[in-house]
Amino acid sequence: MGRFVLAITAVLLFASCHRASDPLIGRWTVEKVNVGFDEHRSNPEMVRQYGEMEKGNVIEINKDSVLTYISEGDTIRGKCLLKGEKSYRDGDLLFVDGDFQVRYSKGFLQTESLTPWGKMIVTYMNHK
Repeated sequence: MGRFVLAITAVLLFASCHRASDPLIGRWTVEKVNVGFDEHRSNPEMVRQYGEMEKGNVIEINKDSVLTYISEGDTIRGKCLLKGEKSYRDGDLLFVDGDFQVRYSKGFLQTESLTPWGKMIVTYMNHK
């Protein structure tokens, strides 16, 4: 009986450690904001303001594959793709909600927003 309990405990611990080791799990904060607005439709102050607004964004991914995107006045939540310990390829799409997309790129997460003024790409770094 004791060996059976020990074996079950070991299996459960291995399974929980395996899932927790996914490199996507954790709290992702803004590392860089690239605002590519059309200079004929915007001005430097608008670009600066949009860049500053994005810096407070956070992406959280938990072990149950739930991605939560928190922005000023906006929260998006849903399931994302987690691959366990398998490596992620550059450009892998992890989450889509309408026009909002989250991609994995070179160890970072990136969101891309299309606005009437142009495109904005925000890069996030994981702080486990």
